[in-house]
Amino acid sequence: MDSSYLNYIHGLSQIEYHRGSGRDLPAWSRATQSDREHVASLDGLALLLVFSPKGDVAAVSYWQSAHELKLLWAKNQPVEDSDQLRYIEELLENVKKGTRTAELLKIVISMCKEKIFHRVKKLANSFSVSQTDQKQGESNLWRFDETKEPCQELEATLKEENLLEGYESTVDLLDSFTRFVGKITKTSNAEDFWSILSFSWCVTSVASLNKILEENQVRYLSKLGDYVRILERIPLLLKKAGNTKITVEQVMT
Repeated sequence: MDSSYLNYIHGLSQIEYHRGSGRDLPAWSRATQSDREHVASLDGLALLLVFSPKGDVAAVSYWQSAHELKLLWAKNQPVEDSDQLRYIEELLENVKKGTRTAELLKIVISMCKEKIFHRVKKLANSFSVSQTDQKQGESNLWRFDETKEPCQELEATLKEENLLEGYESTVDLLDSFTRFVGKITKTSNAEDFWSILSFSWCVTSVASLNKILEENQVRYLSKLGDYVRILERIPLLLKKAGNTKITVEQVMT
């Protein structure tokens, strides 16, 4: 394999922040659906390799031959932790075995909990809720209006996922979720984080969510929902490998 290609992957892992997105470029609008799914899969895999709240960056690509699909990844500093090195291999092995997304998410949470918690706190702050301030004197924190089409679309999605069961109304569910987000701590159990990631994935599947919530609230929900989205996409990436051997390699230069 060309060493310049490995250097390129490692170089990507040194870039800590992009103000804009390559997806805004004109060429992105002409990309095929297959290309879009490919980029989304690699973006998502990189996300699953970010463990620390700040200053942690990863880049991912892969190389495929007739007999092997090699996933290549790099970070802005070498990874020597055996648990972290084993983690991505375990994740891909479970995907290949057909493990359900809900179970895969538990593996991700166990490794990415610090980063996920950091994003949960950003979401809580955007709604001004916390452990000490649950906004109990307020109602309808999402400004849900059942007469408006975006809210009707959101409600239909929640009903389809059976998330409204046990709640008096959609407003009751949304308020409960938002206050729950404010209660989360670093020591909260994996099931709590699992619930937040799954709910975030569900609501951000609604294209018009930005007509209900503020831009930053939608962004934080989307970043949390991305953990589920990539786990849904990984099988598409592995499908390209067919029956070939899948290996994982950390790139260091």
